[in-house]
Amino acid sequence: MKNLLKYFLLALVLWNCDGGIQPGMQEPGFSGTIYFIGEWPDSVKRTHIVLFEEPLLDTTDFSAGNLKYVSNEIPYGVKEYKYTTENNSLFGVIKPGVYGYLAVAQSTLETISLKREDWTIAGIYYNSGDTTKPGKLIIPENTFLHNIDIICDFNHPPVQPPGGK
Repeated sequence: MKNLLKYFLLALVLWNCDGGIQPGMQEPGFSGTIYFIGEWPDSVKRTHIVLFEEPLLDTTDFSAGNLKYVSNEIPYGVKEYKYTTENNSLFGVIKPGVYGYLAVAQSTLETISLKREDWTIAGIYYNSGDTTKPGKLIIPENTFLHNIDIICDFNHPPVQPPGGK
């Protein structure tokens, strides 16, 4: 009778877990290193990694509806910053999908603003070294991407998306 009860409880737990924790299952996300080249501008008050679903082709694309992830603040003056979306999120949860714009954004304001003119893009994620256009970040189901690195060269800043300074 005891064995029958054990099997019944095990079957009940497995049935209620809807598959439970399956081997190889992983939360989607990404990690990498941000490299800062040159001297940080004195006016910078905030620096964050930002992820947008759609590319920033128009001033209206820099919006709360398009913004899918914002990292915690990156400390001022660092030369290198390792990050992971697993535990470095101010806003957003990474979901599988295609993202059109991943960048490091800086602001001269102490508080967070959603106005495009309050942010300067210091570095952009590019696919396979192609620096002619921002790269698409493709996050498959149950996949955590590594080595999603961005270079912020203060001596040679990237082309700013529409509406920037």
